[in-house]
Amino acid sequence: MSYQPGRVRGRGRYLNSRISRGSDRRQNMRYSASNTPSVSNANISYHDNNCCSDISFSLDLDEKGVAFFAELKNMWNMLKKSPPVVSRLQKYFSSLENPYIEVLRLICNCQEFHNAKNKSLPMFIIEEFKIWSTMNRANIIHLLVPQIKIDAFKVSLRQNTQILIKIIIDVFEMRQEEELFLGIIRCLIDKKQFKEACQYATLLNLQNHFSIHEFLIPLVLQDKLFGVDEFLKNNPKHQAELVVWMDSILGNPSVRDALGEYVNNLGISDLKYDKMHAKPWKKLIARLIKMFKLAPDLTPNLNRRRNEGALNFLLHKRFIDNTFGDESWKEMVQEAVGDDLELRKELVYQIAQYGDFSEALRWAHFYNLDKKDWPYNVRMFDENPDRNRAQQQVCQQEYISWDDDVIEQPIDVNEYHKLVLPRNAICLIDDQSAFENFLDSAMQNVDIIGIDCEWKPSFGGQLNELALMQIATRKNVFILDIINIGNKCPHLWQELGQFIFNNCDILKVGFSFTGDIHMIRNALPYLSFSTKQLGVFDLCSLWKHLEKFPEVKLPFEVQKGGPSLSTLVQHCLGLPLDKSEQFSNWEKRPLRESQIMYAALDAYCLIQCYDVIRKCCEKVNFPFEETCYNLMTNEKLTRKHNKRMGNKKKSVSSPKEEVVQSPSPHQEPVHAEKVRVVCDTMLQGLGKKLRSCGIDTAILENNQDHMVCVKYAIDDRRYILTKGYEIYKMLNGYVPQGHCLRIISDNVEEQIKEVIDYYKVVVTKNHIFSRCQNCNGNNFVKISKSTMNTLARVVNNCPPPACLYEDEATGFSSDDDYCEDSIQSSNVSYNRKWDLYSDEKIDVGLCRTRLGAKIQIETVPKPLLEKYDFFYVCEECGKVYWDGSHFERVVAGRLQGIVQ
Repeated sequence: MSYQPGRVRGRGRYLNSRISRGSDRRQNMRYSASNTPSVSNANISYHDNNCCSDISFSLDLDEKGVAFFAELKNMWNMLKKSPPVVSRLQKYFSSLENPYIEVLRLICNCQEFHNAKNKSLPMFIIEEFKIWSTMNRANIIHLLVPQIKIDAFKVSLRQNTQILIKIIIDVFEMRQEEELFLGIIRCLIDKKQFKEACQYATLLNLQNHFSIHEFLIPLVLQDKLFGVDEFLKNNPKHQAELVVWMDSILGNPSVRDALGEYVNNLGISDLKYDKMHAKPWKKLIARLIKMFKLAPDLTPNLNRRRNEGALNFLLHKRFIDNTFGDESWKEMVQEAVGDDLELRKELVYQIAQYGDFSEALRWAHFYNLDKKDWPYNVRMFDENPDRNRAQQQVCQQEYISWDDDVIEQPIDVNEYHKLVLPRNAICLIDDQSAFENFLDSAMQNVDIIGIDCEWKPSFGGQLNELALMQIATRKNVFILDIINIGNKCPHLWQELGQFIFNNCDILKVGFSFTGDIHMIRNALPYLSFSTKQLGVFDLCSLWKHLEKFPEVKLPFEVQKGGPSLSTLVQHCLGLPLDKSEQFSNWEKRPLRESQIMYAALDAYCLIQCYDVIRKCCEKVNFPFEETCYNLMTNEKLTRKHNKRMGNKKKSVSSPKEEVVQSPSPHQEPVHAEKVRVVCDTMLQGLGKKLRSCGIDTAILENNQDHMVCVKYAIDDRRYILTKGYEIYKMLNGYVPQGHCLRIISDNVEEQIKEVIDYYKVVVTKNHIFSRCQNCNGNNFVKISKSTMNTLARVVNNCPPPACLYEDEATGFSSDDDYCEDSIQSSNVSYNRKWDLYSDEKIDVGLCRTRLGAKIQIETVPKPLLEKYDFFYVCEECGKVYWDGSHFERVVAGRLQGIVQ
């Protein structure tokens, strides 16, 4: 049985007009199981197939094909992708003698073929054929001969959709005989179609058959980097070769001149000459090194150029800006110059050019440079320093006078903002003992902290590594030495993450905090920084947003300065920061006193600026709290004003109308377990604290609408708690009087008291920690140490000893209590308002509670599994708690005056 094409008809005439007339003699070629020519890799002549347009059969449909294609288009226009259309197409495939050829004809005759989109007809046809051919592969694979694969490859060259190309490659199984297409790809290279050649070489996994000079370098010069990136993935040989070649170009005085002869020889068109300069060339090399994590040793010229730039930067900071401390200057110059003799000579020469001969002489002696390499003025100064000291002062004064009209004179040392805290309020955390004390006592009753990080500036191909993390409260600044404790005490870092970074009750203030967050996550994996960045607030974002509102004015006007923390401090507090220690070696130990003071002030000034901005906003009745909330949750902020005002003067916002709170629905005191509330998205932190007081509290997620509160109020008879002024006015109309409370304070402890006082809630010690702060459940199971170890073995796929299953817990004992994330044990005894079960109710094999929740055994640090005798697991979410001193601290801290 054979297939005989019919007369040339339909849209295929247009496509076929581009095919060589030599194909006419092949129109009667028969493709079938019996007479399909056998073409192997050996007998295919690349000379015959190198042309990218010649195809061995006609792309025009016969009469049967034309009729079906018209029917298919009508069905597609009416039904799109639907079961009837799919069924009809599959039946047509089954009726064909060689469906591989016919599917190429169908897609080529589609009007959208050249730029096929995802939901277009050609994409639908090829996707359905892929499914059908996979199911019927055993019956049709013998029809897929090498010549048809070559023809399909040439058909794919006629359109520009990579997704369609990938499907064609998969359907026609081209990767199994990829060497068939080497000749066609080289034909593309000869035609200067470098992008297409690179694309197909990548899709067919032919990287090893081509060198970087054939199309990678031309694409780099044309700035078509996407194809280059894809080609280089999982191909370290070409990665290294390309980077080394590009670095060799960088070793020439002029990048453009070095590339000129190369470009002329290749005859490359459409060049991006603006990229053929040292600066963009360096950026491109650095990008490839970072993307593929290549060794810096591959690029000596890039490293040298980087160090030269770093040296010029340091010289400018030292002699022009005058913002470089002596110790920092010495450290960073040595870091930038390294062992490069030429850079050492350049250092001495440049310092002499700035007129500081004594400093130049000091570095010449420090690096033991040959005297013949010294600048003339430095040699004269060395021979008679006293006589030439006056000449040095003249040279320095002359140099300064050159740019006197453009260089801003440095601020006097006494005109910088100073840290108001005493020295003993700054604590350096550099060992486990200090870390534990910091977690146990220092961070209690804190509602806002300032966070900043320090790391050593990197030169060459070195990666930045976090050296310090500063955490400032209103009373203290804690400097965590990452170099000494970053890889130690994983359970303490985990506790810090839970207590601060994943705690929405504590506002974490930073400035341009994205880089710091990235460094923290990379350096401290045990910190478990939430991807939601709970309670993280960027002062820089607020500052930029307030520029749209001229009615909000900061106390001090600043004429010069970009959007830096120093400028913001000057706006808020009157004086800028002293940044002389900013560029210093933060990895060197011990830290200098000046470094410690600089690091402490950088974190503490964030709280000071936050307070000043808040007061300025409140002064003009600007919605500060709602603005901060929207910035933290990435909600779009729009300026509310009448667009028809034109250029009219904008008036200051009028004060909000004060809303009178309705009387409380409770006339008599009510116990905490009988009160049910729902907190909106602005009070998520308060909601968790109310749960710790034993109050049944539902909390809205960030993506939920505030009207969900009304549903909770009606269905579960809950009281609504909100903080937004407009939201309160809206929600209050849906519920009875007193069932919606607007919270006024920003302090969590004061917010708790507002709720307790308004609803007359009685909170006893039996209510504390009687609910899970994670899911609001109050069903717990008490698990013994031995059972916990068994669960840990199950999670780690280790077979537990049989004896461990025999050690069962005795049930709830009134001599035990629990709390979250604490280290020390507690002997306090209370009868909590919870439902407690023994560990007979858990499934040890599946590591699940009786309600089916997975026990979060992996969240418990291993040292604690041996430290405590009992653990408490929430039945509903599987969160694990254990005994500790946190109970006493909470009762004596934020719940003081609340617990009866």
